[in-house]
Amino acid sequence: MGDGRGEMTFLEHLGELRRVLWHAVVACVLGGIAGWILAPRLMEALIQSTVHHVILLTPLEGFNERLKLAFILGVLIASPYVLYRVWSFIVPGLLKRERSLVLPIALGSWLLFLVGAWCSYAIVTPIVLHTLGVFVTPSMEMTIQLGALLSFIYNMSIACGVVFQLPLVLAGLTAVGLVTPRTLARQWRYAIVGTLFVTAAVTPGDVVSAQIVLGIPMIALYFLSVGLSWLVARARRRRAAADASMGEEAGHA
Repeated sequence: MGDGRGEMTFLEHLGELRRVLWHAVVACVLGGIAGWILAPRLMEALIQSTVHHVILLTPLEGFNERLKLAFILGVLIASPYVLYRVWSFIVPGLLKRERSLVLPIALGSWLLFLVGAWCSYAIVTPIVLHTLGVFVTPSMEMTIQLGALLSFIYNMSIACGVVFQLPLVLAGLTAVGLVTPRTLARQWRYAIVGTLFVTAAVTPGDVVSAQIVLGIPMIALYFLSVGLSWLVARARRRRAAADASMGEEAGHA
């Protein structure tokens, strides 16, 4: 990393890293303040879109859950700036080709995670909770604790966010030559079976309906990944052909 005076020393790198971490902490704190303001509205929306009514078992539960949600929102709000600061720290040490890959991958992963979390909030979690409600008999009264509900929603959001990384992972494996689109297309049966294991691992608890609801978009993501892998493989072949052509021209020169 340079600052106009040549290469930075190890201690200067540590100092710059400390500034990056300090800026990230300050950004998360400021984001947390905004999250504290937004948390009650979002918490109410989460409750109304799922079970409509919750109970509190301790006087501090409402405060604790609002604080936890404010922290999560703060990290999400601050994440673009944090990514930028981390990127500005590592980019001088990367090669030109690495620079062209790292930022799109990081942004793509962040966006895919947000899309997955939104799908969990808007689609998956309400369907799962509605499905589980079918098993409630007339003699049962469902009273759900606020902390338990929010923990379930957070876990489902993380699970969906992780699942939505699949296209990026397979595209990266294709870019480095570890897999090919043809191989992915041929292994679709194994992919479906693997999907069942993955959804069983990432969904909270033994919730079969969550595995089914999450498994369907995951299978769709797999076939989307096959198409993305084909595009990456085609770009890789073109780049290899261009490099070979440049090598031949250099040999004739």
